[in-house]
Amino acid sequence: MSNAPVDPVGFLVLVEIIPVQLTSALGIILNSADEQERERKGRDLARIISFGPIAYKGYAGCECPQDWGVTEGDIVELTTRYEAKFTRAAEYHPDYANYRYVNDGDIAGKARGDFLGMLQRQLGENNE
Repeated sequence: MSNAPVDPVGFLVLVEIIPVQLTSALGIILNSADEQERERKGRDLARIISFGPIAYKGYAGCECPQDWGVTEGDIVELTTRYEAKFTRAAEYHPDYANYRYVNDGDIAGKARGDFLGMLQRQLGENNE
């Protein structure tokens, strides 16, 4: 289970939006803080933090998120860019600035292969 300061309820899923940072081939950051904020709000890639207690229940053949093919920690693509609600936990600690709630059905795909590797390298660079 996650150590997030909030737990999603119902069919909601708590995700952490993957930060956007555009860089040149030499590693120079190309976008301003305002551009990064606009991109962060619209980003459609996220890491699953936790699931509400009835997430994916009621979908044909699903009793839990694993039946849908997703688990905590997976990097996923979202179908919606602007409709999810950011958690207010960011007001208490900046580590939660990229956390938001999405509907279980808004998770459209799971990253894998070379794409997953590229995202993991990006996240590793951002966490240093």
